[in-house]
Amino acid sequence: MSEQNGVANNNEHKRILVVDDATETRLMLNMRLQREGYLIYAASSGAEALDIVQQQGLPHLVILDIMMPGMDGFAVATELRRMGDVPIIFLSALSDTETKVEGLNRYAEDYITKPFAFAELLARVRRILLRVASDQTVDPELAIDERLRVNFAQQYAVIDADQITLTPTENRLMHILYNNRGRVLSPGFLLAKAWDPVRKGTLESLWVHVRRLRNKIEPDPDNPRYIVTVRGQGYCLPQRDQLGALAE
Repeated sequence: MSEQNGVANNNEHKRILVVDDATETRLMLNMRLQREGYLIYAASSGAEALDIVQQQGLPHLVILDIMMPGMDGFAVATELRRMGDVPIIFLSALSDTETKVEGLNRYAEDYITKPFAFAELLARVRRILLRVASDQTVDPELAIDERLRVNFAQQYAVIDADQITLTPTENRLMHILYNNRGRVLSPGFLLAKAWDPVRKGTLESLWVHVRRLRNKIEPDPDNPRYIVTVRGQGYCLPQRDQLGALAE
């Protein structure tokens, strides 16, 4: 196996979202990053990017333009941060120091000015993804709050010091809720994301799995703290700073 093929194989599970209203830039990045073995999602606007994240979950990295019609890159970055912890590289024609400092301090891991060399961008992409992978290896358990942690890769939850196994469906449901923290997700959305499209779930099966998951992780399953029902809308995993208030 060649060194290039080995790199591609290591990258094949890494998902990158490219957001840029410039068609040439978007297509070039899509093509060249795919050649490196990455799975690429491409969006021409902020709204389209957020729709992709809602449907596919958070990517491993976002490459994000700043100047776009509708939502600019800073607004998109704000929404992405609300959904979860995802590294961002800004790719922008704005080269003034004030914009760069704001972008790096408030939103992004890195900032690259257009026009750019693809080799430089690729080196920064690799550096960030390597750091993220290293962090996940050291601490794969994601904290919901001080009481509850979840390891989605190994499908278990840790409540205080007790480890509890999650079924694949329970794990997928929890992962979807975690990736969309603070957002109310409709039953239809959860059914579409957590169940196999061939063996479709039903509302009844969703209710059963939510109840079982609550029985495993909630201090009081009848008064849920983590998987909150929003009447007439769906389910929500509140942001960490909201958990205490909701539990009182």
